Amino acid sequence: MDSSLPPTAAKSFSPQKQAAHPPHGQQDTAAPMEVEVTPPTPAPPSAISRPRYSGTVDNVFQRFTYRRVALIRAVTQDEKALFRKCNPRMDSLCLYGNIDGSWEVLPPKPFEPSGLPEPKRGINLVRDKMRHLKWLQHISRHSDAWLIRISFFLAANLEARERQRLFSMISMLPTVQEAFVASVTYRRISHQENMIDETKDEDEGRGPTFCASCGDRYHAKGFWVCCTLCKCWSHGKCVKVKADQEELIKNFECPECCAEKRGHD
Repeated sequence: MDSSLPPTAAKSFSPQKQAAHPPHGQQDTAAPMEVEVTPPTPAPPSAISRPRYSGTVDNVFQRFTYRRVALIRAVTQDEKALFRKCNPRMDSLCLYGNIDGSWEVLPPKPFEPSGLPEPKRGINLVRDKMRHLKWLQHISRHSDAWLIRISFFLAANLEARERQRLFSMISMLPTVQEAFVASVTYRRISHQENMIDETKDEDEGRGPTFCASCGDRYHAKGFWVCCTLCKCWSHGKCVKVKADQEELIKNFECPECCAEKRGHD
C-alpha cells in the first residue's frame, strides 16, 4: 500500500469496506444470508373475544327506549293502523320498532348485515285467528322479548357490571305488555268485547240479562249460579255461593224460591 496516501484514504480501501463482487465471468457461490423474522406479538385474549361494536350502556339504553316507545304506540294509539298493515293474505310480517321512535310492519330481513335479532314472525297470519285484544297482547309480549334480545346483543362487549346496570335501567321501565294493559286502548277494546259477548248471550238465549238478586247486568267474566227451580241466574256473591262449592251449586235454590217453598209448607 502506498504510504503517501492519507490515513482516511487508506481506510477507504480496507477489505472490510469494499463490496464483495466476483471477478468478471465467475458466479457468486456464497450462501445467502438468513434473515431472522420476529413473530408478531399476539393480541391479549380479551381483545380477541370481544365484538367490535363500540356501544356504551347509555347508548344501548337510548336505543332500547326509542324502540320501546315506538312499539307501545303501535299497540295503543296506532292499533287500528297496525291492524290494517297486518294483512293475513300477505307473507309472514314482523313489527319493528326503530331507533328514531317510529314503527313499521315489514317482512323478515334474512340478510340483515348487522346480524341483529329479528322480531316475532307471522303476526299478520294469526290476526284473524284470535280476538283483537288477545292479538295485541300476543304482539306486546313478543315485542318485549325482542327488545331484550336486541339490547343485550348490542351490549355483548360490555363488562359484567355494565350489563347489570343496563338490565337495572331497563327493568325500571314498564314493559310493552304492562303499558298496553294500563292503556285507554286496552280498556276500550275490553269493554267492546264484553258488550259483544253479552249481546251474543242475549241473542242466543243462553242466560238472563240481569242478576235476579241485585238487578245488575250480566257479565260473562263473573261467577254466576242458576236456580234449579226457576232457572234464574244470580251473582255468586249476591247469594253467598262460591265457585268451589260444587254440591251447593248443583242443588242451588234462589232466596225467592226458598221463601216461596216455606210459604207453602
